[in-house]
Amino acid sequence: MKNFLFILCTAVLLAPGSLFAQKNLVLNGGFEDEFFGWNNGGGARQTPWDFKSGKNSCAIVTANTDNWVGIDQTVRIPKKVQDIEFSAWIKTTNVVKGKNDWDGAIFTIVFLDVADKDMSGQDVNIARLTGGNDWTFYKKTIKMPDKAYSFKILLAMGNASGTLLVDDVAAVKVD
Repeated sequence: MKNFLFILCTAVLLAPGSLFAQKNLVLNGGFEDEFFGWNNGGGARQTPWDFKSGKNSCAIVTANTDNWVGIDQTVRIPKKVQDIEFSAWIKTTNVVKGKNDWDGAIFTIVFLDVADKDMSGQDVNIARLTGGNDWTFYKKTIKMPDKAYSFKILLAMGNASGTLLVDDVAAVKVD
C-alpha cells in the first residue's frame, strides 16, 4: 500500500509539468537526425564533436566572407497563436564579418505570407555574432505579424568566415 501511495503522489507531482509543456514547432532542432526538416544549401554539417545536448549539433564553417552559407526551416504558424518564443544555443569560433553591418553569424526569423512570399520589413534578428563566443542561449518572444502564415528560421554565416555551431533550436507558442 505504501508503494502505491508513493507512486500515486509522485505521478500527481510530476503530471502538471508534462501536461502544460509546450510543443516545439521545430523539427529536429537538436540535429540528432542529420538535417531532417531543414533546408541545407550544402554548407552545414552535423557534428558529434561539439554540442550543447544530445549527441550532435549543426556546424557551419566558411573560409571567406564572400558567401552566404546556412540552413533554414519553414514552419506554419498554428491558428490563434499570437506570440512565439524562439530560442537556440549558439557557439562561434573566429567569426569575421564581411563589409556590411548585417554580416556575421546570424539567427533570424523571416515571416512569410500565405503565398510563401517574404513579408518585407517583418524579419526579426535574434542574434548576430562575430569573434569567439562560448555556448550561449539566445531567446526572444515575437508577436506574429498580421497576415503572417508561416515563419522561416534562418541560421547562417552571412558573408562571414569562421565557425557557427547551433543546437537545440526551438519555437514554442506562448500562452
